[in-house]
Amino acid sequence: MKILIAISVLMSLLSANNMLEKANEAYKKKNFKEARVLYEALCDNNISKACAKVAFIYENGLKTDRNSTKSFQFYDKACSLDDKKACYKVGACYDFGGIKKVKKDFKKAAAYYTKSCSKDFSMACYSLGKLYQYTLTSKQNEQKMQDAYQTACDNGTVIGCYKLANYFEYTQKDFFNAKKFYKKGCDQKDTQACFRLVDIYIKELSELEAESLQKEAKSYQKRCDNGDMMACYKLAAMYSTGRGVKQSYRKAKEIFTKNCDKGDNASCMEAYMLIESGF
Repeated sequence: MKILIAISVLMSLLSANNMLEKANEAYKKKNFKEARVLYEALCDNNISKACAKVAFIYENGLKTDRNSTKSFQFYDKACSLDDKKACYKVGACYDFGGIKKVKKDFKKAAAYYTKSCSKDFSMACYSLGKLYQYTLTSKQNEQKMQDAYQTACDNGTVIGCYKLANYFEYTQKDFFNAKKFYKKGCDQKDTQACFRLVDIYIKELSELEAESLQKEAKSYQKRCDNGDMMACYKLAAMYSTGRGVKQSYRKAKEIFTKNCDKGDNASCMEAYMLIESGF
């Protein structure tokens, strides 16, 4: 009996896979009506990808009338079947409206975002962090905000890096972590993060006492030689401004360029500006 049940389940899975292939093929050929019928049948059998696809078809009115209610319902079912993007879509509805205007419920939004974020959908993590920072504010949620922004940052949503760095800089006055996350965003080509990072570097240099500048320059040189890109940036900035060392735009450009080649985007910006200025 158990063998017969197992065979039946296997045949159902094979049949579902074949139907999903047909639905995907129809979708690629822009035969959205056929695809929708197949996806809906598959969704009835709890195939999460199919639920998400039919939700997308209704959301965008692909060979059918736009239907935000049906779209919302199918995304909700897809989320219940662990589709991470669908969870984000439903969370957005409860947060700011999204595909369907429902009654705002920030706790529900947080629950859907949390489910999506737990599966590393980075935009959900960013949205969750924003909810905890600006709406569901409490001491208890402060760490949740940091965790959500960091997960967003770690998974490639650079605004998560920026928001976390900004929080450390202005709220916590924690410049070590502010620099860490600005740099992470900057290295992913977030220009705004680069500018904030550079501002902090320059501010730190400007606050050094005149008598300690030469000592710091030697320290930066040693750390730079050992691969510390932050120290390399500061050393190059000292050569560029003539603070603590003899001013040399050529030397500054050389260090910035080497640092850039190692992946430091803030140094790339500085090297580019020196080159554009004719140095």
